Amino acid sequence: MIETDPEVLAAFAEEAAERVGALEAGLLELERLPHAPQGDLLNAVFRDAHSIKAGANLLHLRNLETAAHRLENVLDSLRKGQLEAREDVTQALLDGVDLLRELLGNPTATVTADMHQRLAVLEALPGRSQESV
Repeated sequence: MIETDPEVLAAFAEEAAERVGALEAGLLELERLPHAPQGDLLNAVFRDAHSIKAGANLLHLRNLETAAHRLENVLDSLRKGQLEAREDVTQALLDGVDLLRELLGNPTATVTADMHQRLAVLEALPGRSQESV
């Protein structure tokens, strides 16, 4: 089975770590200049989150897939203009990036209460944005 192949897992972990770094750099840029035009930046960070999610899905790393999917949903709401890059939004996204790093370090870890909380914050953001639009 593909998820037990150490070479495949190592290749995925290396690529995912690079994407997490790019995702974090993009979010820090968004945080620094929240009112600047961000179309290209948001598309790039969205693609990074999407790629991590897709790879985690392929390898059946469900916790990592869920975390990346939550990030992807928030980023998609930002891209569509349904959510503003407020400080609480960028902080939640950066917390999500930290969660991705933790899960990459231990992809089979049991989800803790803290992880659930961070996922819940991300999950709530797109829904709140549609209520306020």
